[in-house]
Amino acid sequence: MNRKVIPGKARKSLKAAIVALALSLALSACSGGASGNQTTAPDAGEFDTLTSAGAERITSQGTAKLDMTKGKLEKEAVGLPADAAKGPLIFAQDGREIEISIAGPQGTVTGSSDTLKFATDSARSDFKEVTFYHRFDTWEDLEKDVRDAVSRYGLDADDAEYWLQNVNKTSSSVDLFNHSLGPGKSTGLAVTYDIAYEFPDPSVISIRVSPLDG
Repeated sequence: MNRKVIPGKARKSLKAAIVALALSLALSACSGGASGNQTTAPDAGEFDTLTSAGAERITSQGTAKLDMTKGKLEKEAVGLPADAAKGPLIFAQDGREIEISIAGPQGTVTGSSDTLKFATDSARSDFKEVTFYHRFDTWEDLEKDVRDAVSRYGLDADDAEYWLQNVNKTSSSVDLFNHSLGPGKSTGLAVTYDIAYEFPDPSVISIRVSPLDG
């Protein structure tokens, strides 16, 4: 069997090429490994967690994005144990409000509030209810919020209109001044407006967002 003899100069050039190729592959592999292992900042479209760090981020950034696209908010999906007995109570920083976005199966519930709370118990793996609050100094702002909720969340239009037209005509503090509208279900979630009308003092609407099956 004949062996082809490679001249010394060519042999050195081939060896140098092989070393260069090996070094290039090694550097490429290292670069790929570092990229795969490094921790990247969350994208703007990602949802928030409700761990201590997640709650602190919501407060400091002033935004909360929650994922209920499957019809519920699972505890483990937001970084909490499935048997957690309660969820966090999150307050906005002084003088600010938290911009809230809750993505549902068919739409999104939005609002801004100084308080965001989560109700559950250890027997269920999800949250029974997410609640936030709208506070109003004027009747006009409250009226606009109720009318918007009728079209956005599917609150009963007749019930809402009856309340809007009659609440200022009653003299009893228990008749219509505290009224519940809903639940509206157009987002694939149950959205309820609990109104505490306190004219001439500021009024409050508690917005409760729940799974359709409770």
